[in-house]
Amino acid sequence: MAARTSGRFACLSSGRSLAGTSLSRGVNRANTIRSSTASVLVVEAKKGDSVKKRQRQSEKARLYNRGRKSACKTRIKKVMASVEAMSEDLPKAESDLKPVDELIALAYKELDRAVAKGVMHKNTAARRKARVARARRDLAVTAGLYTP
Repeated sequence: MAARTSGRFACLSSGRSLAGTSLSRGVNRANTIRSSTASVLVVEAKKGDSVKKRQRQSEKARLYNRGRKSACKTRIKKVMASVEAMSEDLPKAESDLKPVDELIALAYKELDRAVAKGVMHKNTAARRKARVARARRDLAVTAGLYTP
């Protein structure tokens, strides 16, 4: 049960001195303990309950955030697709842009909700809103409904 040290590494005469730790064979030099037969053993500490809980929480938050971000991207893609479709057949009046405006309102709502929940930074949301607004404005300028 006694551990003898020779140089930098401890030589273990018995495995009982490592009670409570799991041993695995590996090459990690930072956490090595050499036995007298020169095989390399890596000591892996058990994960605490708080670490496991934090991992569970992080995974749950990651999935939630991913869903929110995906919803934002989907709304923006729908607006861009609608603007692209309208650019082929230009609108004749401002009222023809109403479907695009409704999609923009939904996209803005989703982006604002993501910012409120802490999923997205406010500047990121502002940049994406500006991109959507610019696409709509460019469509209106091309159609002759708006002059900057």
